[in-house]
Amino acid sequence: MPSLRLKIRAAALALVAALAIGLPASAQTFPRLSGRVVDDATVLDTAMRDGIAQRLKALEDQTSDQVVVATVRSLQGYSVEDYANRLFRAWRLGQKDKNNGVLLLIAPTEHKVRIEVGYGLEGTLTDAVAKLIIESHLIPWLRQSRYDVAASTGVDDIVDVLAGHAAEWQQRARARPSGPHVHDVGVIQPGSFLSILLLVVFGGAFLLFFGMIGFAILTAILRLLVFVHLLPHAKDRQGGWSWLNRFDPPVDPRSLRRSHRSSSSSSSFWSASSFASWSSSSSSDSFSGGGGSSGGGGASGSW
Repeated sequence: MPSLRLKIRAAALALVAALAIGLPASAQTFPRLSGRVVDDATVLDTAMRDGIAQRLKALEDQTSDQVVVATVRSLQGYSVEDYANRLFRAWRLGQKDKNNGVLLLIAPTEHKVRIEVGYGLEGTLTDAVAKLIIESHLIPWLRQSRYDVAASTGVDDIVDVLAGHAAEWQQRARARPSGPHVHDVGVIQPGSFLSILLLVVFGGAFLLFFGMIGFAILTAILRLLVFVHLLPHAKDRQGGWSWLNRFDPPVDPRSLRRSHRSSSSSSSFWSASSFASWSSSSSSDSFSGGGGSSGGGGASGSW
Protein backbone atom coordinates (compact mmCIF):
# COMPACT_ATOMS: atom_id res chain seq x y z
CA MET A 1 0.00 0.00 0.00
CA PRO A 2 2.73 2.52 0.89
CA SER A 3 4.50 1.68 -2.35
CA LEU A 4 1.30 2.44 -4.29
CA ARG A 5 1.03 5.82 -2.58
CA LEU A 6 4.64 6.58 -3.42
CA LYS A 7 4.02 5.68 -7.05
CA ILE A 8 0.95 7.91 -7.19
CA ARG A 9 2.85 10.77 -5.57
CA ALA A 10 5.77 10.34 -7.98
CA ALA A 11 3.40 10.32 -10.96
CA ALA A 12 1.67 13.47 -9.69
CA LEU A 13 5.00 15.25 -9.24
CA ALA A 14 6.09 14.23 -12.72
CA LEU A 15 2.83 15.58 -14.16
CA VAL A 16 3.24 18.90 -12.31
CA ALA A 17 6.84 19.17 -13.53
CA ALA A 18 5.78 18.48 -17.11
CA LEU A 19 3.08 21.12 -16.91
CA ALA A 20 5.52 23.61 -15.39
CA ILE A 21 8.01 23.01 -18.18
CA GLY A 22 5.37 23.42 -20.85
CA LEU A 23 3.78 26.48 -19.27
CA PRO A 24 6.00 29.25 -20.75
CA ALA A 25 5.50 28.06 -24.32
CA SER A 26 1.74 27.74 -23.94
CA ALA A 27 1.42 31.02 -22.05
CA GLN A 28 3.46 33.02 -24.54
CA THR A 29 1.41 35.16 -26.88
CA PHE A 30 2.46 37.13 -29.93
CA PRO A 31 0.89 40.16 -31.59
CA ARG A 32 -0.97 39.49 -34.81
CA LEU A 33 0.96 39.93 -38.05
CA SER A 34 -1.20 42.75 -39.38
CA GLY A 35 1.31 44.30 -41.77
CA ARG A 36 4.95 45.02 -42.43
CA VAL A 37 5.00 47.26 -39.34
CA VAL A 38 3.39 45.88 -36.18
CA ASP A 39 3.43 48.56 -33.49
CA ASP A 40 2.15 46.54 -30.54
CA ALA A 41 3.90 48.89 -28.09
CA THR A 42 2.20 51.92 -29.73
CA VAL A 43 5.40 53.98 -29.88
CA LEU A 44 5.50 54.78 -33.61
CA ASP A 45 4.03 57.79 -35.35
CA THR A 46 1.36 56.85 -37.88
CA ALA A 47 2.95 58.78 -40.73
CA MET A 48 6.36 57.25 -40.05
CA ARG A 49 4.84 53.78 -39.78
CA ASP A 50 3.18 54.15 -43.18
CA GLY A 51 6.42 55.39 -44.72
CA ILE A 52 8.33 52.40 -43.38
CA ALA A 53 5.68 50.01 -44.72
CA GLN A 54 5.97 51.62 -48.16
CA ARG A 55 9.70 51.09 -48.31
CA LEU A 56 9.43 47.49 -47.12
CA LYS A 57 6.78 46.63 -49.69
CA ALA A 58 8.90 48.18 -52.42
CA LEU A 59 11.82 46.04 -51.25
CA GLU A 60 9.75 42.86 -51.31
CA ASP A 61 8.39 43.67 -54.77
CA GLN A 62 11.94 44.17 -56.02
CA THR A 63 13.81 41.33 -54.28
CA SER A 64 11.15 39.06 -52.66
CA ASP A 65 12.94 39.63 -49.32
CA GLN A 66 10.35 40.03 -46.56
CA VAL A 67 11.24 42.47 -43.78
CA VAL A 68 8.94 43.23 -40.84
CA VAL A 69 9.32 45.79 -38.05
CA ALA A 70 7.75 44.97 -34.70
CA THR A 71 7.54 46.79 -31.39
CA VAL A 72 6.27 44.71 -28.47
CA ARG A 73 4.92 45.62 -25.05
CA SER A 74 6.93 42.94 -23.31
CA LEU A 75 9.32 40.07 -24.01
CA GLN A 76 7.29 38.05 -21.50
CA GLY A 77 10.34 36.93 -19.57
CA TYR A 78 12.24 35.64 -22.60
CA SER A 79 15.58 36.90 -23.84
CA VAL A 80 15.32 39.15 -26.87
CA GLU A 81 17.09 36.50 -28.96
CA ASP A 82 14.65 33.76 -27.94
CA TYR A 83 11.58 35.96 -28.32
CA ALA A 84 12.64 37.25 -31.75
CA ASN A 85 13.35 33.73 -32.98
CA ARG A 86 9.98 32.46 -31.74
CA LEU A 87 8.14 35.44 -33.22
CA PHE A 88 9.96 35.01 -36.53
CA ARG A 89 8.89 31.36 -36.71
CA ALA A 90 5.33 32.12 -35.58
CA TRP A 91 4.97 34.70 -38.35
CA ARG A 92 6.84 32.49 -40.86
CA LEU A 93 8.67 35.43 -42.40
CA GLY A 94 10.34 35.11 -45.78
CA GLN A 95 9.61 32.87 -48.74
CA LYS A 96 9.44 29.17 -47.93
CA ASP A 97 11.95 28.17 -50.59
CA LYS A 98 14.36 31.04 -49.82
CA ASN A 99 14.05 31.68 -46.07
CA ASN A 100 14.69 35.34 -46.88
CA GLY A 101 12.95 37.04 -43.99
CA VAL A 102 14.20 39.70 -41.58
CA LEU A 103 12.64 40.88 -38.32
CA LEU A 104 13.56 44.17 -36.67
CA LEU A 105 12.27 43.85 -33.10
CA ILE A 106 12.16 46.71 -30.58
CA ALA A 107 11.16 46.08 -26.96
CA PRO A 108 10.94 49.51 -25.25
CA THR A 109 10.05 48.11 -21.82
CA GLU A 110 13.15 45.95 -21.57
CA HIS A 111 15.28 48.36 -23.64
CA LYS A 112 16.23 45.61 -26.09
CA VAL A 113 16.52 45.51 -29.87
CA ARG A 114 17.16 42.60 -32.21
CA ILE A 115 17.64 42.06 -35.95
CA GLU A 116 16.67 38.45 -36.66
CA VAL A 117 17.79 37.11 -40.04
CA GLY A 118 16.53 34.05 -41.92
CA TYR A 119 18.87 31.36 -43.25
CA GLY A 120 18.72 32.61 -46.82
CA LEU A 121 20.00 36.10 -45.98
CA GLU A 122 22.68 35.28 -43.42
CA GLY A 123 25.37 35.64 -46.08
CA THR A 124 24.06 39.07 -47.10
CA LEU A 125 22.86 40.64 -43.86
CA THR A 126 25.62 39.13 -41.75
CA ASP A 127 25.78 39.18 -37.96
CA ALA A 128 28.55 41.79 -38.11
CA VAL A 129 26.51 44.06 -40.38
CA ALA A 130 23.42 43.68 -38.19
CA LYS A 131 25.52 44.59 -35.15
CA LEU A 132 26.92 47.63 -36.96
CA ILE A 133 23.41 48.84 -37.81
CA ILE A 134 22.17 48.35 -34.25
CA GLU A 135 25.06 49.92 -32.39
CA SER A 136 25.78 52.80 -34.77
CA HIS A 137 22.36 53.80 -36.07
CA LEU A 138 19.66 52.34 -33.81
CA ILE A 139 20.81 52.55 -30.21
CA PRO A 140 21.68 56.29 -30.28
CA TRP A 141 18.06 57.08 -31.23
CA LEU A 142 16.56 54.47 -28.90
CA ARG A 143 18.41 56.00 -25.95
CA GLN A 144 16.49 59.19 -26.64
CA SER A 145 13.18 57.27 -26.90
CA ARG A 146 12.91 58.36 -30.53
CA TYR A 147 11.55 55.05 -31.71
CA ASP A 148 10.21 56.44 -34.98
CA VAL A 149 13.61 57.64 -36.12
CA ALA A 150 15.31 54.47 -34.87
CA ALA A 151 12.92 52.20 -36.76
CA SER A 152 13.10 54.30 -39.93
CA THR A 153 16.90 54.51 -39.83
CA GLY A 154 17.21 50.79 -39.19
CA VAL A 155 14.89 49.99 -42.08
CA ASP A 156 16.84 52.28 -44.40
CA ASP A 157 20.05 50.47 -43.50
CA ILE A 158 18.54 46.99 -43.91
CA VAL A 159 16.98 47.97 -47.24
CA ASP A 160 20.30 49.37 -48.43
CA VAL A 161 22.04 46.10 -47.57
CA LEU A 162 19.43 43.89 -49.23
CA ALA A 163 18.98 46.13 -52.28
CA GLY A 164 22.52 45.56 -53.51
CA HIS A 165 25.03 47.25 -51.19
CA ALA A 166 25.84 44.29 -48.96
CA ALA A 167 29.52 44.23 -49.95
CA GLU A 168 29.99 47.86 -48.87
CA TRP A 169 28.32 47.23 -45.51
CA GLN A 170 30.36 44.08 -44.91
CA GLN A 171 33.54 46.01 -45.64
CA ARG A 172 32.50 48.71 -43.17
CA ALA A 173 31.74 46.05 -40.56
CA ARG A 174 35.17 44.45 -41.06
CA ALA A 175 36.92 47.82 -40.86
CA ARG A 176 35.11 48.77 -37.69
CA PRO A 177 37.43 48.81 -34.66
CA SER A 178 36.91 45.91 -32.30
CA GLY A 179 38.12 45.10 -28.84
CA PRO A 180 36.96 44.73 -25.26
CA HIS A 181 36.69 48.48 -24.63
CA VAL A 182 35.81 49.93 -28.01
CA HIS A 183 32.14 50.48 -27.16
CA ASP A 184 32.98 52.19 -23.88
CA VAL A 185 35.74 54.49 -25.05
CA GLY A 186 34.89 55.13 -28.67
CA VAL A 187 37.18 55.90 -31.56
CA ILE A 188 39.49 58.88 -31.24
CA GLN A 189 39.23 60.85 -34.45
CA PRO A 190 41.49 63.63 -35.77
CA GLY A 191 40.95 66.82 -33.83
CA SER A 192 39.11 65.09 -31.00
CA PHE A 193 41.76 65.94 -28.39
CA LEU A 194 41.02 69.63 -28.89
CA SER A 195 37.30 69.05 -28.48
CA ILE A 196 37.85 66.94 -25.35
CA LEU A 197 40.01 69.68 -23.86
CA LEU A 198 37.35 72.29 -24.61
CA LEU A 199 34.67 70.09 -23.12
CA VAL A 200 36.56 69.43 -19.89
CA VAL A 201 37.76 73.01 -19.34
CA PHE A 202 34.73 74.99 -20.46
CA GLY A 203 31.89 72.49 -20.18
CA GLY A 204 32.21 71.95 -16.45
CA ALA A 205 32.47 75.67 -15.79
CA PHE A 206 29.43 76.47 -17.91
CA LEU A 207 27.29 73.86 -16.20
CA LEU A 208 28.54 74.75 -12.72
CA PHE A 209 28.16 78.52 -12.88
CA PHE A 210 25.47 79.11 -15.49
CA GLY A 211 23.09 76.16 -15.14
CA MET A 212 20.74 75.78 -18.11
CA ILE A 213 22.26 78.81 -19.82
CA GLY A 214 25.62 77.06 -19.58
CA PHE A 215 24.09 73.92 -21.07
CA ALA A 216 22.82 75.97 -24.01
CA ILE A 217 26.26 77.50 -24.52
CA LEU A 218 27.89 74.07 -24.30
CA THR A 219 25.39 72.71 -26.83
CA ALA A 220 26.22 75.54 -29.24
CA ILE A 221 29.95 74.87 -28.88
CA LEU A 222 29.53 71.13 -29.52
CA ARG A 223 27.38 71.78 -32.59
CA LEU A 224 30.06 74.14 -33.88
CA LEU A 225 32.73 71.48 -33.35
CA VAL A 226 30.60 68.98 -35.26
CA PHE A 227 30.08 71.52 -38.05
CA VAL A 228 33.83 72.07 -38.49
CA HIS A 229 34.49 68.30 -38.27
CA LEU A 230 36.37 68.40 -34.97
CA LEU A 231 33.69 66.07 -33.60
CA PRO A 232 32.07 63.21 -35.54
CA HIS A 233 28.73 63.74 -37.23
CA ALA A 234 25.74 61.63 -36.22
CA LYS A 235 26.19 59.11 -39.03
CA ASP A 236 29.85 58.54 -38.08
CA ARG A 237 29.51 58.20 -34.30
CA GLN A 238 30.40 54.94 -32.61
CA GLY A 239 30.78 53.71 -29.06
CA GLY A 240 31.78 56.46 -26.69
CA TRP A 241 30.86 59.21 -29.14
CA SER A 242 27.16 58.26 -29.10
CA TRP A 243 26.47 60.60 -26.16
CA LEU A 244 26.84 63.55 -28.56
CA ASN A 245 23.45 62.66 -30.05
CA ARG A 246 21.71 64.36 -27.13
CA PHE A 247 23.06 67.71 -28.35
CA ASP A 248 21.75 67.28 -31.90
CA PRO A 249 18.82 69.43 -33.03
CA PRO A 250 15.45 67.66 -32.65
CA VAL A 251 14.38 65.68 -35.69
CA ASP A 252 10.75 65.65 -36.74
CA PRO A 253 9.93 62.09 -37.93
CA ARG A 254 7.57 63.50 -40.57
CA SER A 255 10.30 65.63 -42.08
CA LEU A 256 12.64 62.65 -42.01
CA ARG A 257 10.06 60.61 -43.88
CA ARG A 258 9.73 63.37 -46.50
CA SER A 259 13.50 63.43 -46.93
CA HIS A 260 13.54 59.66 -47.45
CA ARG A 261 10.86 60.00 -50.08
CA SER A 262 12.55 62.83 -51.95
CA SER A 263 16.08 61.39 -51.75
CA SER A 264 14.95 58.00 -53.02
CA SER A 265 12.86 59.33 -55.90
CA SER A 266 15.88 59.04 -58.22
CA SER A 267 16.67 55.48 -57.18
CA SER A 268 15.80 52.60 -59.44
CA PHE A 269 14.79 50.59 -56.38
CA TRP A 270 12.39 53.14 -54.88
CA SER A 271 10.69 54.08 -58.14
CA ALA A 272 7.53 56.00 -58.86
CA SER A 273 5.98 52.85 -60.25
CA SER A 274 6.56 50.90 -57.04
CA PHE A 275 5.05 53.73 -55.00
CA ALA A 276 2.03 53.89 -57.28
CA SER A 277 1.65 50.15 -57.01
CA TRP A 278 1.70 50.36 -53.20
CA SER A 279 -0.78 53.25 -53.17
CA SER A 280 -3.27 51.41 -55.32
CA SER A 281 -3.08 48.16 -53.37
CA SER A 282 -2.43 49.23 -49.78
CA SER A 283 -6.08 49.38 -48.83
CA SER A 284 -6.70 45.81 -49.95
CA ASP A 285 -3.27 44.32 -49.38
CA SER A 286 -3.52 41.29 -47.09
CA PHE A 287 -0.09 40.68 -45.64
CA SER A 288 1.14 37.40 -44.22
CA GLY A 289 4.35 35.48 -43.82
CA GLY A 290 5.58 33.50 -46.77
CA GLY A 291 6.36 30.29 -44.92
CA GLY A 292 10.02 30.89 -44.11
CA SER A 293 11.90 29.83 -41.00
CA SER A 294 14.55 31.53 -38.91
CA GLY A 295 18.17 30.53 -38.85
CA GLY A 296 18.91 32.34 -35.63
CA GLY A 297 21.33 34.74 -37.32
CA GLY A 298 21.44 38.45 -36.54
CA ALA A 299 22.45 40.67 -33.66
CA SER A 300 21.04 42.19 -30.49
CA GLY A 301 21.58 45.32 -28.47
CA SER A 302 20.39 47.16 -25.38
CA TRP A 303 20.20 50.79 -24.36
